[in-house]
Amino acid sequence: MKVIFEQGAYRVTLQNKANSKVVDLLKGTLWGTKETIYQHQHTEQNIDQVPDPSFFNLEKQGELIGTCCFSKRSMILDRQKYDVWYSRYFSIDSKKQGGIFGSMILKHIKAYFENETLSPSVFYAYVDASNTRSHKLLNYIGFKVIRSFETRTFSRLYPKTNKQVSLIAAADKKRMLDLLQDTYKDHILNHFDHAFLENNYYVLKKDNEIIAGIRTNTAHWMVRSLQGFSGMLIVKLFPYLPVLSRLFNPQKFRFAAFDGIYSKAGYEKELFVLMESVCASLKVTTGIMWLDSESSLNDRLKGSGNWGIMEKLKENIPAYVVAAFKNIPQDEQEKASKFPVYISAVDII
Repeated sequence: MKVIFEQGAYRVTLQNKANSKVVDLLKGTLWGTKETIYQHQHTEQNIDQVPDPSFFNLEKQGELIGTCCFSKRSMILDRQKYDVWYSRYFSIDSKKQGGIFGSMILKHIKAYFENETLSPSVFYAYVDASNTRSHKLLNYIGFKVIRSFETRTFSRLYPKTNKQVSLIAAADKKRMLDLLQDTYKDHILNHFDHAFLENNYYVLKKDNEIIAGIRTNTAHWMVRSLQGFSGMLIVKLFPYLPVLSRLFNPQKFRFAAFDGIYSKAGYEKELFVLMESVCASLKVTTGIMWLDSESSLNDRLKGSGNWGIMEKLKENIPAYVVAAFKNIPQDEQEKASKFPVYISAVDII
């Protein structure tokens, strides 16, 4: 543990592992906005999967007030390598929200990175478009909107497996990695270092050719509310309707979180076959992916098949990628906002 700020009763510490107080805080955190509120389940397991984490903890006389976790990775843009820091968690104790503590911890995190990071670096986070409080806090430390992204929801009441779908074989991993790197060659913030680490990458093959592929992680949220009139209907009515309750239970909303998405051009419908088969294998009825609003992949997929009833009912509200830069020329910063962003599902669930 390293103390990066201390004055009177307050101090900010830096640790590379979440302690029990941080885990308890994140377990009890309600995420989202006033309209859409949910709570992560299996929080401890998700924390353990964060690559190269740095937990900045604000304390008062040993009592934890808030935490902010950054996950370090790297990115190559125009042959230049950058250190990249993703803000994975940011939470203030619910009894102390609305005061100075959010800006206090962020101010000292910013000071730490200004002093300690010498290489060209990008700092980024995901923020719901309607989350004005988070926007103000991040703007306070220099984060600006660079891209927007959308949620795509796939659902089937009774998903069925397909014999052409399987977990990726070891012999296909090199080829699949090449396909992913080609698919996302015009994206920023893409990283496939752990694409096959958890043995959760599925492919659909025809005549021994990979036609579609997705990485999937099973997520479990407890949903308090969803935005809009249709969101209210989903939360209030679906759990009590005999058939539709299969799609959504707010107390136990289990779904497949998709990323690392590959779809051969002209074969987009096969991705829907793949998603249905994966949902059937995982015993879930819903899958969710997040795609840059202006990416060619999003354009190709959104009208290529039947997404299901959940996509038709949900409010299509964008979220933003916000970023700050250090030791990067202004023209390079502006260039970054012109490229689609790769959204990792693991960074959201």
